[in-house]
Amino acid sequence: MNETLRQLVERRAATNGADVFLMFGEEVITFAELKTQIDARAAALLRHGIRPGDRVGLMLPTVPEHIYLFFALAWLDAIVVPISVHLKALGIRTQLASARPRFIIADGGFVELAHALSEDARVEGVLWRGETPDGDPRFKALADIMAQGGLVPPHAAGGLERRCMVSYTSGTTGEPKGAVLSERWFQIGAKNAGLLAEVRPGDVLFLWEPFFHVAGWMTVLMSLQHGVRVGMVERFSASQCWDQMRRYGATQFHYLGGAMNLLLKQPERPDDGDNPVRIAWGAAAPTQSWKAFEQRFGVSIREGYGITEAGNFTMLNHDGPLGSIGKPVEEFDAFIADEAGNQIADGTVGEIVLRPKEPGITMLEYLGNPEKTAEVLRDGCVFSGDLGYRDAEGQFYFSGRKKDALRRRGENVSAWEVERVINAHPTVEESAVIGVPSEMGEQDIKAFVRAAPDVAVAPADILAWCKQHLAYYQVPRFIEIVTDFPRGPTQRIRKTELPLSTAGSWDAETAREGSDSAR
Repeated sequence: MNETLRQLVERRAATNGADVFLMFGEEVITFAELKTQIDARAAALLRHGIRPGDRVGLMLPTVPEHIYLFFALAWLDAIVVPISVHLKALGIRTQLASARPRFIIADGGFVELAHALSEDARVEGVLWRGETPDGDPRFKALADIMAQGGLVPPHAAGGLERRCMVSYTSGTTGEPKGAVLSERWFQIGAKNAGLLAEVRPGDVLFLWEPFFHVAGWMTVLMSLQHGVRVGMVERFSASQCWDQMRRYGATQFHYLGGAMNLLLKQPERPDDGDNPVRIAWGAAAPTQSWKAFEQRFGVSIREGYGITEAGNFTMLNHDGPLGSIGKPVEEFDAFIADEAGNQIADGTVGEIVLRPKEPGITMLEYLGNPEKTAEVLRDGCVFSGDLGYRDAEGQFYFSGRKKDALRRRGENVSAWEVERVINAHPTVEESAVIGVPSEMGEQDIKAFVRAAPDVAVAPADILAWCKQHLAYYQVPRFIEIVTDFPRGPTQRIRKTELPLSTAGSWDAETAREGSDSAR
């Protein structure tokens, strides 16, 4: 993969200009139109003052405009900083303090961003798509900038090694970390995703992922690499998903996290197997749902494994055993290590370690965090923080997360972030957050809460507080009030000793169902 993102778009526009690139609702966009739209935005953003190396936040929904702006920033050698559209003001401030973007481009409906920016003077300007909030001279309308036009910038010198994105992984432990990714990371990641999905001429890729998740960009790049079309929706809907894929004629469906179980939980229909999808590809397919999904919907599951720090997909299971994450892709070797980093025998659970065969294909660093970078990138390898084992045939298996991390609804969730919000509640003295098994195949969030002296804690109040300050996927489902925690010699909470059982815990789902039935 020796083309830059710009060269890839330009080649596809030249060779397949009249072919459909994207279907979004009633919109149909060709590869030639894609380039025209990108050129216009690159010219306008250059005129507005965005320069090579600038970090630019993008907080936009899954719409064509988001794609145009992502590539327009690549034209300028600028660095994209995706911001989750679900974050509230506190989470946005945390990310902005780390990424320090010079500019932000956002949807006018995201009032939480406007609130967050009121306390952040480091951002020089914000371009709003649609309605522009009042009250800040830095706020400009994107449409006004576009109307001013400008000249399409020449090819920049950054190349495949240039810093393309700072992707916030939502953290594994502690504060979220921004993984700095190159254009080469994206190109190789999409190449391996295409191998996993077995993309071939005439395929249609279904895209539902938000663009603050790198999976969405993999689908876009797979389309450009293979010259196939994309059918895109703004958000995932379990009840509408199959009908949407039928309408687009989608042949590939990407599953993330609990999406597979969400679809299995939908009422069965006589036409479940009557769909155009050939391959369902992704990661974290619940083993118990794998065959049921294939049989009900008439598709083939293709499971893989990857982490942002190493590559989008670093292992692929095309025809291996059920539950396996497969074998390493051609760019990586892999082994299982003990606590000292030494390779251990097959069949033994340890940390999954990935060794790139060439430089520059993993993340470059955690932005502004050399200590955490050195923990993950060391001895020429990427230490994943995930547990797993390898069998005698060389197939790898995922066994869980090594550190204090949660995986919910396709997103990594930092327990530290959730605890910080809960601890800010006036009735809370201390909290601890863990992941517990979920019926959806990943994890639910359980929060243990210790009350401040001489006050009472109400779980419903903690839930409402979390909904106000956290993204929906960060909000705990279970809340348990405790008088103290198991602790180590330094008084640090021993989370491994906190009970995973939810019996007796306050359950937000049960509380909501009770409230609904009482109406």
